[in-house]
Amino acid sequence: MLAVLPARAVPPEYFGLHIHHLGKGTNWPESGPGSLRAWDARVTWADVQPSRDQFDFSRLDLYVQTARQKGVPVLLPLAHSPRWASSRPDEPSPYGPGRVAPPARIQDWRNYVEAVVRRYQGRIEAYDIWNEPSDKVHYSGTLEQMVELTCEAHRIIRAIDPKALVVSPATAGGGRHVDYLGQFLAAGGRKCIDVVAHHLYVFQQPPEAIVPLIRQVRAVMRHNGVGHLPLWNTESGWWLEDTDGTPVPEMVRTGWVRLDGPTGAAWLMRALVLGRAEQLGRFYWYSLDNRHGLGMLQITSREPKPALAAFGQIQAWLREREVLSCRALPPDVWTCELADARRRVVADLLWTTGISAPLSRLPAATRAGWQHCQLPGESAVAATALADRMLHPTPMLCMRRPDTVAR
Repeated sequence: MLAVLPARAVPPEYFGLHIHHLGKGTNWPESGPGSLRAWDARVTWADVQPSRDQFDFSRLDLYVQTARQKGVPVLLPLAHSPRWASSRPDEPSPYGPGRVAPPARIQDWRNYVEAVVRRYQGRIEAYDIWNEPSDKVHYSGTLEQMVELTCEAHRIIRAIDPKALVVSPATAGGGRHVDYLGQFLAAGGRKCIDVVAHHLYVFQQPPEAIVPLIRQVRAVMRHNGVGHLPLWNTESGWWLEDTDGTPVPEMVRTGWVRLDGPTGAAWLMRALVLGRAEQLGRFYWYSLDNRHGLGMLQITSREPKPALAAFGQIQAWLREREVLSCRALPPDVWTCELADARRRVVADLLWTTGISAPLSRLPAATRAGWQHCQLPGESAVAATALADRMLHPTPMLCMRRPDTVAR
């Protein structure tokens, strides 16, 4: 059994998204998001301050202004040293020379953070520090330097925009990456954050694998005295195959499971439901328009993949509801209870992790309480017509009869 939440509705902000190419071939999607993380959007330190005496906020302005028009909060990563400020300006990285090294002078970092926070005071909700620092491809500095960068940013943000949140540097996956979080917190980072973040990538595993990963992260949080802080999943996703003739991107050729359209849509919905059942405050999907295989849009044609419709569908199903609890019914069925604002169970979400499973796996008392059930994109089917219906990897929503709603 997964954790039981208090009565409230899933906030729109839970459904986060990355948009990389806003204004450059990508439009704001109709189906969400409820929050935006501006990463891989060419708005890092290296992008906005190309030289010590020059700032260019034009692209970051576009993101902040667009999100504000949509009523969506922004999470901005503060990361990537410009070459002129880098402690190793010639060090190679996927992002450009010197970018993953910490700055040579902490004062340059302070100046950058202060300039950003002053410009966007009251308009950027939260700042996360760097990106995946447990991986040398993203950060080549020391743990102590990461703590210093975080605490200096925290001090400046608190002084200029006290309502803005400081989000911890997020590592990706399990094992040594969760260990890094514990080391960061123990080294003093816990004193300089308002939110703990992790990137809940499970790469070659199905979404149910995020449940034990979340619990590992929470155990580290409790051990380091920050178990009371919110936990955000600030980045995760899977390889969603392209069917428009685009060659397989190099990045996903190893280490990723390839999901066809329906499977990718199903995994997205299940991940968002399970994350909320485990009391995540945010879930930022990566991404809308990634061009290395992880996007909801076809790389070449820019047509939507099924995952984009699924992103809108799960938001609609959870609107004004909360994921009260989820549980696994061996060997391969999952069921989640949805509650209204009064904490009455009004619906169930059901799926199988196998190819299919009969609805008869569910307890007879549960099935007897349903009024109708629905798959994404289909009309509701009366419960009396479900005798031979099968469960599939795509979640099914079953509404309970008013006279059976748990009070």
